[in-house]
Amino acid sequence: MDKVWRKGVPFDPAVAPLVARMALVDEYRETLLRLHGTWDTLALLGQMSGTMAEIAQTRESFQTLSHVLLDSLARQQLRDVTHRLHGTAQVAIDVLVRNLFERTADVGFLSTDTAVRSLVANPAGADRTALEARFAAYVAKYSVYDDVVVLDPSGRVLARLDGTAACARCPEPWVADALRPGVPYVERFGPSDLRDGRRGLLYAAAIPGADGRAAGVLCLSFRFDDEMVRLFERLSHDGDGTVVALLDASGRVTASSDPWQLPVGLPVPRARAGGNLVRLAGRDYLAARAPATGFQGYGGPGWEGLAVVPADIAFADPGLAATGSHGALAHTLDTRDIFDEELRGIPLQAEGIQRTLAQSVWNGKLQLGRGSAGQGGNALAAALLKEVSATGDRIRVVIRDAISRLHTTALSSILEHARFQAGLAIEIVDRNLYERANDCRWWALSGDLQQALSDPAQGPRAGDVLAHINGLYTVYSLLVLFDTQGRVVAVSDPARADCVGQALDSDLVRSTLALRDPQAYHVTPHAPSALSGGVPTLTYSAALQGGGVAVVFDGASQFAAMLHDAMPGTPGSIGLLLDRQGRVVASTDPRFEVGGTAPVPPALLELPRGGSAHDVIEIDGTHYAVGVGHSGGYREYRTSGDCRPDDLVVAMLMRLGDRQAVVPPELARFEVRSVNGGAAHDTADIASFVVDGGWFGLPAEAVAQALVGRHVTPLPNARPHVLGLVSWQDQMIAVVDLAAWQSGHAAARREGPLLVCRAAGGKHFAVRVDALGDVLGVPVVSLQPWQSPVDGAPLQLLAGTAGGQPAMLTVLGLSGLLKAVGDAGAVRAAGQAVAVTA
Repeated sequence: MDKVWRKGVPFDPAVAPLVARMALVDEYRETLLRLHGTWDTLALLGQMSGTMAEIAQTRESFQTLSHVLLDSLARQQLRDVTHRLHGTAQVAIDVLVRNLFERTADVGFLSTDTAVRSLVANPAGADRTALEARFAAYVAKYSVYDDVVVLDPSGRVLARLDGTAACARCPEPWVADALRPGVPYVERFGPSDLRDGRRGLLYAAAIPGADGRAAGVLCLSFRFDDEMVRLFERLSHDGDGTVVALLDASGRVTASSDPWQLPVGLPVPRARAGGNLVRLAGRDYLAARAPATGFQGYGGPGWEGLAVVPADIAFADPGLAATGSHGALAHTLDTRDIFDEELRGIPLQAEGIQRTLAQSVWNGKLQLGRGSAGQGGNALAAALLKEVSATGDRIRVVIRDAISRLHTTALSSILEHARFQAGLAIEIVDRNLYERANDCRWWALSGDLQQALSDPAQGPRAGDVLAHINGLYTVYSLLVLFDTQGRVVAVSDPARADCVGQALDSDLVRSTLALRDPQAYHVTPHAPSALSGGVPTLTYSAALQGGGVAVVFDGASQFAAMLHDAMPGTPGSIGLLLDRQGRVVASTDPRFEVGGTAPVPPALLELPRGGSAHDVIEIDGTHYAVGVGHSGGYREYRTSGDCRPDDLVVAMLMRLGDRQAVVPPELARFEVRSVNGGAAHDTADIASFVVDGGWFGLPAEAVAQALVGRHVTPLPNARPHVLGLVSWQDQMIAVVDLAAWQSGHAAARREGPLLVCRAAGGKHFAVRVDALGDVLGVPVVSLQPWQSPVDGAPLQLLAGTAGGQPAMLTVLGLSGLLKAVGDAGAVRAAGQAVAVTA
């Protein structure tokens, strides 16, 4: 895809319009621009001194690297923001759809209520006061509703909870739609006569008569605006400017967290293909839409979730605060799970430039030592080398700082995302369990179930009622009616009919029958039971006259589905539902079985109710960002009180990357220790380098040149430490791996500079090292003679410091290296043969 140029830098078309709002990108553009000015000085010095012709090529590489770095910074920032926006939009619509799914079941069940059916069968003789009191009891348990209405087939209001409403008849088409055979429910949003012209979200279902035909319509009015305020508060991102909304099928706002920026009724245009920008009221926004995922076959009202943030505040730098003590962690990770290949390649490109500059400085100092620049050019060349070395240091610092900021920003974003997703997952759990507590309490008021407890002959009828309920509320594996002795009277599943007459767990029966408040309920710990078939789950129960009703939650599949719906959507993520002891209740990863212990730090399990936090953990050598969210309840469901042992916690683990086996430290400079004695002119030049972490050197006059990035042709039947041959000045010379020669092991496949060495008689060979040091001017008196304990070869030792720590540098002799190369004639003959073949 063609790049778009902004301020002299080519950017991806998706980010080009946004670059002006990215302070981090602009900051580094200015820094890199100043470094570009340094290259102009270097090029001029190089031309004047006649040295270092590779300056121009290295400058071009640096310019390319600068462009890649700035484009990558911009794309990563955009990716972080859009990912967060999409996740917020997706959760907004999916949490609502899960809630509304319960409403479709509620209206189907309440429409079959005995008292409701009696009203439509005999409107004149019904006790409306008692029925309205029953509606009040229903809403006291299901507080998501603000009205319950019964209509006759013509739309006339027969009874309702809201006594202030003026509507006596509703002629709207949805009433007739609900009466049609085969229609399980009608969902209707908008202004309605039934609500005196106010908008609302209504659920309606036919009330069956004695002959099975529709005799009326039951309507539940959902507290839509109240619910959206609660949901939007939960989705807020701590004042980052994000606005969350719902859009109808035409793209108009139906609810908004900020009615000033996204008022209800506002049409929101779609972003252009491949883009994220929309313009609203003269202001640019980054936007993400998300359709509903659906739940149990229910897709919702056909709405979408929307999250937007003003483009001018979307790219605030989070800094280091959000990462806490983990700021340095990103530098120890294999970041392929976080960054794309181009971004991961930036440090390697910067290292290549640094190596080229180091090679230039190294070779330049060798030339200065031999006077090859001429007497007049030595001072200018020395100034050039100093400036090149300083430029290399600045490049290293700038690139390292940019990548560090990028790592920190990415880690901060992932940690916050994990915490946010965990909080939303536990919100889904709390909302679901709120429904379970409501269900058992309402069903305990069923006249059919109470009649079965007083008349054993009604047991089969109670079984039919339970089966009907279970067909509507599919989140349960079993519904059970039991008497005061704890014996099962009826069950919802005919396949479990053998349970009838059996005694239930005494603790469940005793705790249920002890309930005196119709608003009270009992819930068991998450554990296996006979009712659940030995599968760990929760069982909710409520008392009714003559016994109780118990509902067995299908926890294994339902908790797994909740976690699945709340997953971040990034590869390698893990969702865990836990108790406060860290025991697993549900898991998306088979490594963490139900009942086992999760690898979550204890401090994260000790947060107060409703709390959330994040941390970093390591599992089998892989680091994860872990966010936790503690149950805080929902509406009337457990929103107050102290922590309880059966409180639930969600831990969301997002993969950061594998731990790198070795993190190479930055090479420290070797500094010569000052000594007493030795005249100022009595010095020797030592070309220093690093091999296997140790410092070594060669007399500078013995080194012709340092080579970087050269291909080495393998040499058949060579000694283990002989890598092969390299082309240099129209000849093939042997290459010895110095680390392999010293250790006696075969040479490893690794990159490193090659030092071309000159021996007596014009012979040349090369040695591979790990890194170049400096060309040191060393007082001769500081070189201490020494003899190799291995082969007796004469060596010299040089005391100094590296990185502030005492260090020793070993000056090698050419005689030992010549032995490593082997027979010069054989090597020369092999080189000629390779050259001829080439």
